[in-house]
Amino acid sequence: MVTITHPYHPLCGQQVEVIRVRHGADPDLVVQLPGGLHVAIAMNWTNYAIASDGPAPTVALHLLEINGLRQVAQLIEHIRQAAPLPTVQKLNPPA
Repeated sequence: MVTITHPYHPLCGQQVEVIRVRHGADPDLVVQLPGGLHVAIAMNWTNYAIASDGPAPTVALHLLEINGLRQVAQLIEHIRQAAPLPTVQKLNPPA
């Protein structure tokens, strides 16, 4: 449970259940409203970081780890070596 703390939110001061955390540059929480509806709300509009046990969630500034990028590059190189791209041959214009 978290409390909505944003002063202009209509449910400010009410507690809602956290269904899921959506990570990213500006993380959101998917919460269940009192009527049962699930909605996304900005994490910083709640007391989530304060209410959670442990440190505040860290935000990844990149989408892939460097090791994952290396593996993708190796896979692409392997595919290129296994099946090289066909060369384009110029056609001779008719005489």
